[in-house]
Amino acid sequence: MAAFKSLVVENFVAFQHRLEWKAHTSLNVIIGENDTGKTHLLKLLYAMARAIEDYSKKKSGPQPRELSELLAHKLRWTFLPQKLELGRLVSRGTGNRLVIDLCWNTGGHLKFGFGRDTTIKIVEIDTNGLPELEGNKASFLPTKEILSIFDAIVATRETMELAAFDDTYYDLVQDYRQPTMKGKLQVNIAQVFKHLEDVTGGGEIELEKDGNIVFRRGKEVFNMHQTAEGIKKIGILSRLMRNRRLTPAGGCMLFVDEPEVNLHPKAIVLFAEMLHEFAQSGIQVYLTTHSYFLLKRLEQLARANATDYSLLDLRKQEGAGVTGTVSRLADGLPQNPIVEESLKLFDQDVQLDLAD
Repeated sequence: MAAFKSLVVENFVAFQHRLEWKAHTSLNVIIGENDTGKTHLLKLLYAMARAIEDYSKKKSGPQPRELSELLAHKLRWTFLPQKLELGRLVSRGTGNRLVIDLCWNTGGHLKFGFGRDTTIKIVEIDTNGLPELEGNKASFLPTKEILSIFDAIVATRETMELAAFDDTYYDLVQDYRQPTMKGKLQVNIAQVFKHLEDVTGGGEIELEKDGNIVFRRGKEVFNMHQTAEGIKKIGILSRLMRNRRLTPAGGCMLFVDEPEVNLHPKAIVLFAEMLHEFAQSGIQVYLTTHSYFLLKRLEQLARANATDYSLLDLRKQEGAGVTGTVSRLADGLPQNPIVEESLKLFDQDVQLDLAD
């Protein structure tokens, strides 16, 4: 099954210098302080994966479109740069050109580039092995849940055609709309449902025939404004599994931006275990996080299962822009700002206790 293997970026927003991220695995975590480009990398990978997915669907249809056209459109509407111009994604600097090179494990690659004067077209593009990714699906869970703003996303994008919500939100709305399917679930996916029940208390978020979205638990029915943020965020996963957007069959990728937002620490740990089950099922997972709970639980799962999960630690270096260091979670957590801040708080507790 084809999966992403490596990514090289140069002159891409915060990444003014060449960043090489190698050895992608079934689960890949990106950490770093604010403004180090975590979400930019996540969105970049998603935009490429979704553009390839769209291309595989449309290349033999009644109105076939080139990958360069689909990729340019996806980048513009995923990042929403000023005036929707691609050149705004290029790092500032005289003569700078953005270069992106994505490779997957079967030997294929997608490489493209453009300068600061580029508006809506990608001319410089090279591909190899695209058929190996046919059938792959990509879904993105942004930091904000979409269910309480579902109608607003649809109205601004489909009726008013405004750039109020980027494609990570609009694509998720479209993924959520797909009808559910019956059939036996893969073992790891079935385990995810058990974790979901622990968080929701056995309740389920449902899309009714009239288009309303409700949370149903037993005989109680709640609208989205009465439903907890965490339940809405996690409940989206249930729909994506039931309509087979999230399935290991045929290749699948899940991108999650800061899953810990609006979740209790207990739910964060359960979310980490769900991501682990997704990765074990064959779904390639990418996520960003600031959470020690999430990071620590993923490290424990990697060590307990001898699983080769990857950690990319992004840091700002004076004079060198943002750099990245890759490590294996199965080898334990390397020193990083998340761990360091946790230890600082522990040390302060010890000092306060000694002072008493």
